[in-house]
Amino acid sequence: MIGTQTKGTIMVLLSAVFFGLLPFFAIKTYAEGFDVSNLLLYRFSFAFVLIGLFCIYKKISIRINKKQFFLLLILAFVGTMMTTYTLFLSYQYISSGLASTLHFVYPIITIVFAGIVYKEKFTLKKLTALFLSIVGIALLSLGGGAAINATGVLWALVSGLFYAIYILCMANPELRKISPYSVAFWIFGISAILFFGKCFFTNNINTNPGILSIFYIVNLSFWSTFLSVVLFYMGMKHTGPGNASLLSTLEPLTGVMVGVFVFNDVMDLKSSLAILLILTSVFMVMQNNKKPNYRMLFIKLTPRRLRRA
Repeated sequence: MIGTQTKGTIMVLLSAVFFGLLPFFAIKTYAEGFDVSNLLLYRFSFAFVLIGLFCIYKKISIRINKKQFFLLLILAFVGTMMTTYTLFLSYQYISSGLASTLHFVYPIITIVFAGIVYKEKFTLKKLTALFLSIVGIALLSLGGGAAINATGVLWALVSGLFYAIYILCMANPELRKISPYSVAFWIFGISAILFFGKCFFTNNINTNPGILSIFYIVNLSFWSTFLSVVLFYMGMKHTGPGNASLLSTLEPLTGVMVGVFVFNDVMDLKSSLAILLILTSVFMVMQNNKKPNYRMLFIKLTPRRLRRA
């Protein structure tokens, strides 16, 4: 019989893999004529319905007060709308593997913000991780080898910046009173409304999607959004937030493998070394979860599927 710890680990790993497939479904949908805003509108609309049905089935309360709604509105704008929009934009300029890895610098950015907001000390491990991530990003910006689009690199880093802000905002004690599934329900719903508003006011709503595009979006909404959220939270109950966050490093690795084996992305030595340095730095950061305040920050990493997932 599989133990609860093993079961939880498998759930979190599956969640990471499913989320790592996100660029695959996104790029396939772009090829069918969808732009970023319409893709995210459909994605979060479908995911909202799925998480709603899940909450009904599990009898999970979705009631929130006005203060919680206001906080979730801000989080949906910063952590979901802006983060996903900039991340999905980066997929149009650079490989999915590079975009996913660059986005994953958000724990490093969080270290810097945590030092300012929560007065966390910069330990040797944190400083080393920060140094490695900076070197990795610098390698991607250097000339030589395969040309890398600077716009794509910038969008991916900006998405990481937005999500780091989102993590810190999630530390609000008012939001810790809500079930994570309820948080997902409201953030998916608010995000869908935000993207609808963007498409509506720009007169750019795709009302005639093709069968193939719907196929990819439904899969994106189910596997890389709804199911990744549910599996992550279920698995985290058994593994704990620290281990769950650590296991999530599989996400950008999945994105890299999808890029290489599906989209034939060419990974030269410089890019491969940069990705290795960035992932090493993230691994070091996620291992460092002993201090109470810092652990609280990474407990708030758990809703990461809520923004792009």
